[in-house]
Amino acid sequence: MVDEEIYMKMVKKHRKKIAAVKDYEELFQTLGTENAGSITLTSGRIVACPIESIGDESRHIEYYYRAPAGTHPVELAKSSTGRNAAVRIVFSEAPALRYELALIGTAEELDCISDLEVGCIPFYESCTASPIIVADQGLMPDLLEHLSENYGDNDYYEKEGKKLLLENSTCPEEPLCSGLIDFYLEVDDAHFPIFFNGEGGGHHPIYWGFDKDDNICCMIFDFDLKELRTPEEKPVKTGNFFKKLRRGDR
Repeated sequence: MVDEEIYMKMVKKHRKKIAAVKDYEELFQTLGTENAGSITLTSGRIVACPIESIGDESRHIEYYYRAPAGTHPVELAKSSTGRNAAVRIVFSEAPALRYELALIGTAEELDCISDLEVGCIPFYESCTASPIIVADQGLMPDLLEHLSENYGDNDYYEKEGKKLLLENSTCPEEPLCSGLIDFYLEVDDAHFPIFFNGEGGGHHPIYWGFDKDDNICCMIFDFDLKELRTPEEKPVKTGNFFKKLRRGDR
């Protein structure tokens, strides 16, 4: 990661480019909010990765900002077709007044920001449809050890997770991309949300929400469902941006 001064200068310079074009408070009110479990944070260093490749540390994306430590509620919004539209991790009761793309702060990633278009949703189509797991970096060693001991090669998704997600799916058609698992790790008394991208792809924009005092109050995983898009929300394919976000130097 780059140092804080360089990072904040780049964020300030490109704030319009990394700002969300949606009002997620409105989206969750319109679609309705389901309480979908919780997430436990010990260090506040949030990582997210496809559950099928959780054993590959190079796929663990750790975001630059730190979230408040504690156990926080996770909320799910679904479309009328039953697909996951967005997931929200709530850190405080204060409403978000603005949203900023969650970045990991590598030099390569910051270079890519200049290629983004203002008013477009950064989006990279992917062939993988594996669910995403979100965790605290400090809890990952215990989580990986548990998955390896109980599911061999960390293959929880194929051996149990897929069945649980599909059993709870509310989608009438393929891909059955709905639902969320609240995975519990007893040794740490910790919770980890696991969920599908409702569009069936593996990559999507993730935003931090900031309150009126500019404190982080939530985190949004937006699956940018085609059925919910308005004309001004046209996605732009930024493959290099997301490839570098996933594989860039840390």
